Amino acid sequence: MKTIGVLLATLALSGCAAMSEAECRTGDWYGVGESDGRAGQPSRLGSYAEACQKAGVLPDPAEYSRGRERGLLSYCTPESGYRAGVSGQSYQNVCMPERQAAFLQEYERGRVRYELRRDIDALEQDMSRWSREMQRVDGLLAKKPANEEERRKLLRERDGYERERRDGRMRLLILQSRYSLLPD
Repeated sequence: MKTIGVLLATLALSGCAAMSEAECRTGDWYGVGESDGRAGQPSRLGSYAEACQKAGVLPDPAEYSRGRERGLLSYCTPESGYRAGVSGQSYQNVCMPERQAAFLQEYERGRVRYELRRDIDALEQDMSRWSREMQRVDGLLAKKPANEEERRKLLRERDGYERERRDGRMRLLILQSRYSLLPD
């Protein structure tokens, strides 16, 4: 009994996973573990123990672990690695050594695609912002600034946005080219 208390105390430190009292009472620990494994989650048994303690229910660590191992067999595949990488998910270092290399190879391939797409999207947003700022400055220039110093200041500001946009177009072409060369 002391071992279970130590196990629960140790596992409770691993984070918080919401589990309702009804879910705790259902007690499908194999199914819960399998679901966590298929999702590539590290063990969340401690969180479940903490949540279920209020309901007076103890999780079954053996059933949870068996289910999670089964779920990890589905998760730790090259195809799943690619899907996780391309969707920007972080890898939680959950795959068993004999499957990890193939998983990580495809995860990294997907991650490269994700990061390039993210960088392209961010640069396109920056370019839109620079265009809006140039339009704003053009509007101020059209209203005839109060003095020559104000006019020069606005022209320098506009030139800066124009430079950013021009450089951004070059960076965008490079990123798009790299993206188009990635294998599917």
